[in-house]
Amino acid sequence: MRWSNPVLFLTVGVLACLIEFGCAGNVPNNPPGALNIAQFNLSGGALGVPYRQLLVASGGKTPYTWTISSGSLPPGLTVTTDGIISGTPVTDSSCASYPCTYNFTVKVTDSQTPTAAYDTANLSIVINKDLSLSPETLPTATANEAYSETIMASNGVAPYTYAVYGSSQLPAGLTLSTIMPMNNMANGASIMGTPTAAGTYTFTIQATDSVQETATATFTLTVMGILQGPYAITLNGFQNGQPFYLVGSIVAGGPTCTAQSCTGSITSGIIDQNGPGSTISTDVQVMPSSSYTIPTASNFGTISLVTSLGTYNFNVVISTINDSRLMLSNTNPNMYGSGLLKKQASTVIPNDGGNYSFGLYGNDSTGARYAAAGMFVLNNSLAVTAGAIDINDNGTVPGEQFITGGSFSNYDPNSGRGTATLTVGSATYNYAFYIVSGTEFVGIDTDAGGPATIVDIQEQQTAGAGGGGIVLCKSGTACQNVLELDGTNTNNTVAEAEIGVMSVDGGGNITRTDGLPAYYLDQNNGGTLASIQYTSGTYSIDPTCGTISTPCGRITVNLTGATNQPVWYLVTTGQAFFVGTDPDVTQGTVQPQSGSPFLVSGLLGSYLGGTISPTIANINNEIDVAITPPPGGTWDLQSALSGPNGTFTNQVLSIPYTFDSVYGAPFGRFNLCDTAVTPANCDSTMGNTNLLSILYLVGGGSGAGTTGGKGGLAVMNVGVPQANGTSLPDPNPRLTLYGH
Repeated sequence: MRWSNPVLFLTVGVLACLIEFGCAGNVPNNPPGALNIAQFNLSGGALGVPYRQLLVASGGKTPYTWTISSGSLPPGLTVTTDGIISGTPVTDSSCASYPCTYNFTVKVTDSQTPTAAYDTANLSIVINKDLSLSPETLPTATANEAYSETIMASNGVAPYTYAVYGSSQLPAGLTLSTIMPMNNMANGASIMGTPTAAGTYTFTIQATDSVQETATATFTLTVMGILQGPYAITLNGFQNGQPFYLVGSIVAGGPTCTAQSCTGSITSGIIDQNGPGSTISTDVQVMPSSSYTIPTASNFGTISLVTSLGTYNFNVVISTINDSRLMLSNTNPNMYGSGLLKKQASTVIPNDGGNYSFGLYGNDSTGARYAAAGMFVLNNSLAVTAGAIDINDNGTVPGEQFITGGSFSNYDPNSGRGTATLTVGSATYNYAFYIVSGTEFVGIDTDAGGPATIVDIQEQQTAGAGGGGIVLCKSGTACQNVLELDGTNTNNTVAEAEIGVMSVDGGGNITRTDGLPAYYLDQNNGGTLASIQYTSGTYSIDPTCGTISTPCGRITVNLTGATNQPVWYLVTTGQAFFVGTDPDVTQGTVQPQSGSPFLVSGLLGSYLGGTISPTIANINNEIDVAITPPPGGTWDLQSALSGPNGTFTNQVLSIPYTFDSVYGAPFGRFNLCDTAVTPANCDSTMGNTNLLSILYLVGGGSGAGTTGGKGGLAVMNVGVPQANGTSLPDPNPRLTLYGH
């Protein structure tokens, strides 16, 4: 603070008055205190961001007048006489690179008379570019291993805070935390935790600076799955155009990882195969030279199984919480197919008995399509005491038949392999099976002369009211179920696939109250797209199955107006194996659908998927890593394909999609279209002109083995993308199921 000389003369005069005259009765008020500018650092600013800062002084006599006595404010800012620096910073051509610091001197003058007091202070303002957060592909994480990575915003006005933005979600097991700043320095955020689910994830993070400006960016993180421990294999494929079916188990040793990949050995294994043709190979050992490789930045891997039958080369997309997807891609001999790699949770059959439902498909001794579904009772001695089965052999449907005997025996607690028999009437069917868990087995028929089939067996899980069996839907509760079905024509040359929704009321009625069909399926029959619709019907859970005195999970369905009525065998509430009574021998699974009414945001997320049960040799097998990043609108796909035209890896496709205008909210139906179509024109009303695939949200449910995934999405291909961005009808439909 500085004072001018007249103030000194005034002080001398006052002292003289006191000495000479005493100034009795005329003592003046105390003079104002010293004038001082408060010492503090001015806030930083950013280009294009409104700025406002109040200057503060004390002492002297108000009002004060503020000016800039030297230097200059950042371009775009001014100071008012009452001490408010404000405006919006603009680009300064004299600033070589931001941030730029502007130094200046402020002067405050008070209102004392006849001579005012003043004070000055040297201040500065740092101007930066607007807050920014750059999108980034983060370093790869490994499922079930600790992960930590830091991200940081830049520019703006530090410090920053961070949050996951909108409907985005980090991979399960990871959290986002702001790193607390020191001294208003720029600060980042940590992504930490132990991710549990393999996949490729996209999520949006928002940074907010100290003046409440925000910036968002989308990040991509691949969580890699690792093969380690015992697995069961189930696969159906084709060799030189002829079908075959394979089951087995392997043990993967711990991997050795470099920056590029993780590799490991298959320390032991065994497989059984039925086909091609009449060839049946059982108890085939996997050689110790077998191995696997997983790139460190991918969920795609390869497995090579060396056996006396030859080497099987698989591509695999690895899930850590559900079944992994297998694709067989041998070039010599020409072998390809699709299947599942199931983590073997147990290699021992529980000795407490139980009811088991099953589904199977394949071909009879003539090569014609063959499918069945059924159930049996297994006692604590592993003997089959009763059961029922419905068979469709190339359109011949004898109706419900009873299982009168059989057994599960000779199983190895190391590999989980055993043999089983089921007696139906005068026929006995023999199987090689592998234990997946205490509630699931997979197997193949090993009878010479057929039928050649692959089977999935699951223990019935949920008791109905009063313990009288399992139910499709709890009494008085409306339920929806997703159907995933496939079949062929009578000579196995034309493939058929169907996906859709059936709605029930829990009281035996197939019904809806909104005027939409209660039974709705999208069908691709050799490239011809159609819908199968029934407005109503009924269903009934059989009270007995042969000698079983309680409900056994068998459901007869009666769709009003349908010629061929399907039969279901329940595994748990809402989940069942399906066998049709139609000439195309449709089979598949039913899964409970949850989440209705659905939202378009329900598709956002990361998925791992693959083809299931390819029905003819012309079908391409596929494994996928799919992402629907926020805000939505595109289905981003990384794929590997194997089929009659060879093997193709590292396929990348970004497909526009829309929430179906009619069936989206009630059924969870989405339409995936060719790249030449805008999302606004991608809808079911356009028929199959522009559609590539039709997708249904499944939601809850654990799926059903070889013919069903573990919740998630069900997809049916409709069109084949062309180089010009359009599509042609796909004559070889397949089902692809996605989980997490």
